Amino acid sequence: MEDTKWGDLHVHETRLSHLKVRRMAVNNVNMVIACGECDICSAQLLKDMMADAIGEGEKKLIVDIKNLRYIDSSGLAAMLWARHKIEEEGGRLVVIGLNGNLHRAFIPFGDMFDMADSLSDAMDMLGSGA
Repeated sequence: MEDTKWGDLHVHETRLSHLKVRRMAVNNVNMVIACGECDICSAQLLKDMMADAIGEGEKKLIVDIKNLRYIDSSGLAAMLWARHKIEEEGGRLVVIGLNGNLHRAFIPFGDMFDMADSLSDAMDMLGSGA
């Protein structure tokens, strides 16, 4: 894991072969950014990063998947777990960046995930204004 600090911005980044996951705060909202491919070999990395944010008591979490090329059922299960966990704590998870490659994977979940087209829209959904 690599930690970088730029002024008030603190970024945690972890890589596992074909998946890179970064966590940072934007306007006091935790954001997890996934890049690459999330499969059975790497889904735990995504889950751990989301769990860290939720474990710190965060009630608002944005998961950006616009640079994720592939996600399998284990990656989707990790995201469902995070949504359930944050909702247990009275919070909300919003997914941004659903691209054409991933659209088919998310179809069976219908409205189980709150989706936004942009970071600004996600912040509005969370009541945090960008």
